[in-house]
Amino acid sequence: MTILELDIGNTRIKWRLLNEQTNSSEQSGFALDLGELFEALSAMKLPLMVRMSSVKGGETSDAIERWVNECWSLPVHIARVRQNCGGVRNQYMDQSRLGVDRWLAILAAYRITAGACVIIDSGTALTIDVVDKHGLHLGGYITPGLLLMRKSLEQNTRIRLSDQFNQDSLTLGNSTDSAVRNGTLAAQVSLINTVVTSARNLDASSRVFFAGGDAELLATQSIVKIFDLAPSLVLDGLAIGCPFSSEH
Repeated sequence: MTILELDIGNTRIKWRLLNEQTNSSEQSGFALDLGELFEALSAMKLPLMVRMSSVKGGETSDAIERWVNECWSLPVHIARVRQNCGGVRNQYMDQSRLGVDRWLAILAAYRITAGACVIIDSGTALTIDVVDKHGLHLGGYITPGLLLMRKSLEQNTRIRLSDQFNQDSLTLGNSTDSAVRNGTLAAQVSLINTVVTSARNLDASSRVFFAGGDAELLATQSIVKIFDLAPSLVLDGLAIGCPFSSEH
């Protein structure tokens, strides 16, 4: 039997079917909208459990809950941010202000390391979180992701970027396209380098995880020589934030 896991992000919906006994992924994919998601779900066999992370909430989460309840007669177990979970302690005064996607990625990374770690997730936004060896979430950063940075320049200035230019490096740009692409990349890599350096000054054993669509690009351009590419950290965290039990 399988567990259906859903990660509702800002721009797309990731899903996977997890084997309940082996904890391995049997099938995975993504959808750009609810129509695509429901089409994929319609082709699946009835899972044991459905668990979900959503940064959108509201109508999107409600629509998924209705579909699962009407078609499968199952509840949807929605991950929530808590003060303590999986050995991690959340320092936010208002826990609801910490994004559930960040929280689940933190839980998954700490479960892997059982020690200090840095989690870098590059999606619509770039988020960086630091956890110490005791599981204390020290805090983090949120900035626009690479694509959002570039789009904001196009929307708020007269800059227009060519769709044909897709080279990325940290060298000085000698055209508007290269100046924007390289400049935005340099800004993110510089922040990553600063955070990783600070984290490793606190604990030299800090393990670094890169997730998200730009993970490989940012990892290879950064000063980090040994790192984990972990595209499924949010989904992995669902097993900690919403564990399966026979009562489900």
